[in-house]
Amino acid sequence: MKHLVIIGAIAIFLCSCVSEDHFGKSSRSEIKTFVIPGQSGNSVINNDSLTVVVTIPETMTDFMLEPSEISISNFAKITPEAGQVQDFSAPVEYVVTAEDGSVSVYKVSVLRGGSQPQLDNSSFENWYTETVAFSTVEQPGIDKASTIWGTANRGLALGGASGNTSKQERDNSNYVKMESVAAPAIVRIAAATIFIGKFTDDFPSINDPRSNITLGTPFSARPLSFSFSYTYQPGPDNADANGSPLSYGDQCDIYLFLENREGAEVKRVGTAWFRSGTTVSAWSRENVPIKYGPLDASDPWFDYAQPVQGEVWGDGSETVTHITILATSSFEGDFFKGAIGSVLELDDIELVYQ
Repeated sequence: MKHLVIIGAIAIFLCSCVSEDHFGKSSRSEIKTFVIPGQSGNSVINNDSLTVVVTIPETMTDFMLEPSEISISNFAKITPEAGQVQDFSAPVEYVVTAEDGSVSVYKVSVLRGGSQPQLDNSSFENWYTETVAFSTVEQPGIDKASTIWGTANRGLALGGASGNTSKQERDNSNYVKMESVAAPAIVRIAAATIFIGKFTDDFPSINDPRSNITLGTPFSARPLSFSFSYTYQPGPDNADANGSPLSYGDQCDIYLFLENREGAEVKRVGTAWFRSGTTVSAWSRENVPIKYGPLDASDPWFDYAQPVQGEVWGDGSETVTHITILATSSFEGDFFKGAIGSVLELDDIELVYQ
């Protein structure tokens, strides 16, 4: 009887040590745990759909990550293994091979948690009419008090001209059209511009058009890129402020800044810039990555995306307090350069977090 008790105890002990007992080679090929240092909470593992979802804090923007722990079924093997750096900006495949040679291919996705806000009226559905002097112009938003968007229409109206940024419709949806036009007085050209911020009630400065614009709105998230739909048709004759032909064609600009405005200096935290003179007749979707921290000489935007007076580079880790987006039909419109007839159409701006 004593021997039977001992044998039973041994059997119980063995069962507790090997939960995947089997006859012959095991066919089990499951991921049981998956850990990335700094992740938020536990990974969500679905062995039916063969997926693993890992959430990391919103402050983490680098997706070159090294899993520190991966546990799998007994007798199975996994490729790649823990300790190998992978680019998780897109789902990564992990192949689990059971003892009997059967294979399960898992897709591991890394998502950033926290708030992922979008910008109000970023598809330009809402518009209101503003009275300026003796003219009326269209402006994006529900009303002047609540909108985060501004245009240069007010400046043109003060000069006695019609606005050159307007509401248009496609597929029963509104979008914004910007056209560089002959200026009403003094200067040769007025580039069309839409931006996050406010245009002051003062008459535009001839020497510094931006002096009448306050750019930016409060914002706290850290998107990885921004995307938009657009068309562009550069005008035929690009010229300087005096009307002298330039050796290059007109281009559109669409850019985004993330800033920290908590201190005495404005710190540029993130930059994304799209500049192109290519004719795009059919609606096209563009995604522009956001570079956190300073640009270096190898960055394509280095020559023209430097901080302006009153702004300095941050190192990219600062808290984001404000966001600016600006789009214009003529990239040198601030200097009254450009091609009359350049047209930029813009719709469906989206902040991308994954």
